[in-house]
Amino acid sequence: MRSGPVSSASRLVVLDFDGTVAVGDEPVLDYFRGVAGGAADDAFAHWVGTGDGYRDGYSLVAEWARAHGVAEEVRSAAYARSRAGLHDGDLQVVAPDGLADVLARRPADVRCVLVTNAPVDGIEPVLARLGLDGRLDALIGDAGKPGGMGAVLARLLAEAGLAPDRLLSVGDVWANDLEPAAAIGAATAFVDRFGLGDGDPTFRAATLTALLPDIERWWSA
Repeated sequence: MRSGPVSSASRLVVLDFDGTVAVGDEPVLDYFRGVAGGAADDAFAHWVGTGDGYRDGYSLVAEWARAHGVAEEVRSAAYARSRAGLHDGDLQVVAPDGLADVLARRPADVRCVLVTNAPVDGIEPVLARLGLDGRLDALIGDAGKPGGMGAVLARLLAEAGLAPDRLLSVGDVWANDLEPAAAIGAATAFVDRFGLGDGDPTFRAATLTALLPDIERWWSA
């Protein structure tokens, strides 16, 4: 965890990274090609691009690797290469339109925390390329979502001295990012890119850009 001051917050916004703050399929497709020995799998690319059965791309590549007998060291190396490509800028992602401006003008007592299953190392250069450098108060990696998300949220709330209804979790995978928050009574904003209809979030839209007005209203209420 790389943290800033959340203890004086009146509200907390927890943001997922892949698919929420950093949008684009190049890293997960590169990961898949790594576990598949470099072969292009049109069906997999179509599935990731259209949302046919989509939940979390990284988890599903890992499942594919296990189902096809790919050695763990091969899978781990492919994952590490895909993350390195993302961190170095070789694999492109973009920030949702308007996100940097909304984060810049948020009230001073609203703290924004990035929580991701990926390692934190290397994320700062990506955030800088996305125009989000300095826009987040803390970065938490290796979160172990979904199982570890509850503990992360509890720790943040305890540090800030806030009740769960003062926290908003924002993400693109219901089970990972939002269900643990909803379970404790926190607000949720679901980037439902593929119209899956999972869960019962406080706010839902196909893009984070479309959710930004709801997020601003929530922290201003």
